[in-house]
Order: sequence, then structure tokens, then C-alpha cells
Amino acid sequence: MGVGPDCAVVTTDRLRLWHGQSGPVVRLRQVDVPGCRLLIAGCCTTPEPELYAVADRLAAHDATAVGAVDGSRVVIAVRSDDVVVAGDLAGQCPVFFTRIHGTVVVGSHAGQLGELVGSSLDRAWLATRLLVPSASDVWWTGTPWQAVHTVRPGWLLRIDSAGQATTTRWLDLGAPTAALTDGGRALGVALRRAVAGRVAAADQPTLDLSGGLDSSTVAVLAAAVADKPLRALTLTVDGVDDAAAAVRVADAVDGLIHEQRDIPGSVLPYSDLDQVPRVDEPGDFLVAGAWLRWWRERLAEYGSDVHLGGDGGDGVLLALPSYLADLAGPRTARALWRHANGWAQLRHQSPYRLVRAASALRRMPYRVALARAADNLISGGGPPRGWARLVSWFDLSGASVWATPEARRLVGQRLRQHAEEHAVPVVPGRFGIGDATAWLSLNAFSRGLRSDVELAASCGVTVQSPYLDDGAVRACWSVPASVRTTPDEPKPLLRHAVGGLVPKGIVDRRTKGDYTALSYRGLRRNTDQLDHLLAGSRLGALGLIDIPAVRDEQRRGAAGIPIRLGAFDTVISMELWLRSTEDKMATMSATVGGSGAFPT
Repeated sequence: MGVGPDCAVVTTDRLRLWHGQSGPVVRLRQVDVPGCRLLIAGCCTTPEPELYAVADRLAAHDATAVGAVDGSRVVIAVRSDDVVVAGDLAGQCPVFFTRIHGTVVVGSHAGQLGELVGSSLDRAWLATRLLVPSASDVWWTGTPWQAVHTVRPGWLLRIDSAGQATTTRWLDLGAPTAALTDGGRALGVALRRAVAGRVAAADQPTLDLSGGLDSSTVAVLAAAVADKPLRALTLTVDGVDDAAAAVRVADAVDGLIHEQRDIPGSVLPYSDLDQVPRVDEPGDFLVAGAWLRWWRERLAEYGSDVHLGGDGGDGVLLALPSYLADLAGPRTARALWRHANGWAQLRHQSPYRLVRAASALRRMPYRVALARAADNLISGGGPPRGWARLVSWFDLSGASVWATPEARRLVGQRLRQHAEEHAVPVVPGRFGIGDATAWLSLNAFSRGLRSDVELAASCGVTVQSPYLDDGAVRACWSVPASVRTTPDEPKPLLRHAVGGLVPKGIVDRRTKGDYTALSYRGLRRNTDQLDHLLAGSRLGALGLIDIPAVRDEQRRGAAGIPIRLGAFDTVISMELWLRSTEDKMATMSATVGGSGAFPT
């Protein structure tokens, strides 16, 4: 077994494992006790004395000890008779594995394992990721590469001395029952620990200060523990009022050096599509690759080694509108109408539509929803429209309108297979509909965030999201979705967590900057690049997307006509990812395979 500052390597006759880091200041931690060598890759905020207690418990085969390692990290326990590996709860640090000639190979990057095993692309996984992105339990255990698998959040991989690999659930969060006060107190402790640990480990930390509640909270917490002023940075866009809100925060908080930077027109979304970096898996951030690369390079010029932001705040603090189904019962009918009326006023919707959707969802078993979505896809049906569509088990992506019959068939088969194997969503607790769908949505977001983190690391900057630490996730899922999400105030759980630290005007702010105008400007500016990209589409060659239909959508967007922008970005990002992997694919099997197997 080898251990370096940047990578854990474990090698036996039947196992090869290596896990790299997510940025230049993140280092591997190691603790040794009789019967267990504990390795932690990623950001770990647990003090070292506590890690010795964790290692002792793991040596005694107490798998739940994994949960005592806080942060955003991968835990590896090398014991005398086996090795166990577990990722984080949010899903930003997944564990990938495959088998090569009888040897289990485990790693931090699916593409590396695919290259080792000589794998071909898994078309069904790519299509499922495109068309039902929020149903992450359906596609989570796969990867873009056949025969390369992923361990679910809250589960662990065990490789015994005979080389047998099994995945088992170690985490049970139970049923969320905590009050806002208790959950807020736990979240406050978790966020302070997450921010303080990162600031202490960095030489030159920098902060996102977008003007929103999530990034403002992180900035305030960081300023409170830093031993010197911290640089807080705001990107400014004409017509977006976030910068003004950021100025108010910076003026009210001691210890922040506030700077604003205009986004240059040369790095609008869809710019420099021929210079997209190679990242491990598809992520919607790739359409803004030029923008992100420019921004991370500016952070590197500032000397930033760790950059903290509010990414993931929405995912942990709020549930999806599907939580309304949890209120659609006789005892909570009054609360349902109150919530539905509140959202109807904010979203200009009919409360009756929301109530009807909530009542229908409460009666809809997950297995039936999967089967109906499969039937809809295979028959050529399109996604529903309107905000009420989000009161559902999962949302069918707008990209389905451009999917080929073959892609629809592959995804339909996958949904039916999952329905046969799972009567309820695969989540680590006794969750209601709101908590289950929010968990799966968080996992999908966090796994996609990896591409942004990888891009930042290539520029020499570690980008980290304190909201995605295990402690923060646990605290948020201790409170029911229908309690931590309400139309009455933006994020009540965060208010209870940080009290009066953040200026009241930010805590009460109900608006959020809309940056879609940048995307439409990028569409107009980069029409030729997009034409060239789609003319030789790899998604088209794989038989998954009707490229002429996507090109029609692109032209409408370039003309200023509103389009399915999120779905369009997902398609273009996956197209870019496929282009970036072509050198890898050249070394693999030339056969484009089918679905591959998803272990449970």
C-alpha cells in the first residue's frame, strides 16, 4: 500500500485502489490503529483524535463509524481481512469500481477505470442521464462506461480477502422529525465547522459573494474566523441586482475586501467550444467552460488556493415542490392549502392545480410513476409544462422532445427495470416524498458539480462548497421537507442556523438574479461555433438525439425566442463531454454497447 500527499494507493493480489484529490490544498489524511489503517481523501473537518476513535470502531467492523468522519470526502478503511470504501452523502465524491481479470479496481475517476477495462460507452446510461436527470437513483450506480459502477451515497463498497466486492447500505437517517430550532442549531454547528476548517487550512482563501443568502452566509462565517481580511468577489452583469446586494453585505461585515469584476463578452456561454477541458463525467457547467476557466484563472492570479461559495445551498436547504404531496392528507389539508396559495402567488400559478397535483402524487406509488414515465417515453410523449409538473416523483427533461426513438426505448427499459427492482426510491432513510425527491435531486446536482471542481483544480484553485459537507446534509435531512421549505420565508432553516449574522435585508430577500440573458447573448454570439459542433454531433452518431431538432432550437434561441434553455445546455454539455473523451475512446473498444448492468 502506498500513501502520498495527493493520492491513496492500495494494492493486493485481488484489489487495486487509488483515490486522488479535488484541488491543490486538499491532502490525504491517515490514521493507523491495530487492525485498521484509515485513509481519508478529500476535505475532512474531523479533528485527528476523533479519527482514531473512528478507526478503532472500523477495526471492530462497525460500519456506521464512517458517519463520524465529517466533510466532503472518501473514507477508506484497510483492515486485516477486507477493505471498505465509502463516499460522501451529497454525492460530490463518488466511489467507482470495476473488475479486471479477477481483480477489483476502485478509483476516484470513472474514466480511468473505463480506460483500464477497455470499456465502451454505455448509451443507456447517457440517455437516462439526459432524459431523467432528477431520478438519480435510477442511473446513479452506472457511469458513462460499461462495466464501471458507482457506490450510492450512504452505501459502502467492501472487498474481502477473496476479492469479492459487495455494496451495502451503512446509513439510516430514519424519518426526519426535528423542529426547525433543533435542525437549525445542528446546521449552524456544521456550517461553522465546515467553513472554519477550510479557512484554517488555506494560505489565501477567497470567497464568492454573489449577493444571495447562501454565499453571503459562507462569507460572513469565513470573515468571523479568519486571522486576516478575506477577498470576497462578485461577478457583475448588467440588469442583475445581485451585485448591489453583495455590496450591502460587504459594507455590513468586517474583514471582507470586496471586489467586483465584469464578465467579458469573450467568455459568454457557448464560447471557445473547441477548448473544453477533459473532465471525468458530463456536467452542465461545460457550456460555460470559457467563463469558468476565465474566472478560475482570475482567482489563481489573486493567489487563491481555496475558493468557498454557496453552491449546494438550495439543494440542502429546500425541497422540491413535490413536498406538497406530504401535506395532502386529512390532518394537513389546511397546511397544504396555505403552502399552495403561497407558491401560487409567488409563481403566478393556480393553487388548485398545485393541490390537485399534490393529491395525485400522494396516491401515486413510485413504481407506478416509473412505469408510466417509461410508457410515455416509448410512446413518444413529451414532458409536461408549468410549475405544477414539479409536484412529481421526478421531472422528465425537456431534452426528451429531441430524443430519438432508440434513446426513448433505452431509457424506458431502464425505468421499467428499476421499477421491478425497487418499489420505493433508493434513499438512506424513511423519507416522505419531499425528502426522497430532494435527496435524489441533491445527488444529481453534486455529481454534476464535479466537472466545475475539476476545471478549477486544473487552474490551480480548490473550489469547495461547505453546504455539501456530510454534517450539513445530515442536519438538513433531520427536518421534514414540508417544514424547511415554505413560501412564507426563503430558507427558514438557515435563519435558525446563523441567527443575526447575515444582514437582515439579505435574509429576507426573495428575489434571485436571473442570468439567462447571458445565455441568449452567448447563443447569438457563438452561432457559428454551435453550428459546427452540431454538424458533427457525437450524440447524433450514437443515435440518441435528433440533431436537426436541436439545431432548430438553437436558431430560435439565437433569434431571442425563449427556448428550453436548461435542456439545451444539458445536450450541448454532453456533446462537449463526448468530444473531450475521444482520445480516451480511441484506446477502447470500438463497439458502442447497450445498457450494461447497474448493481443495486
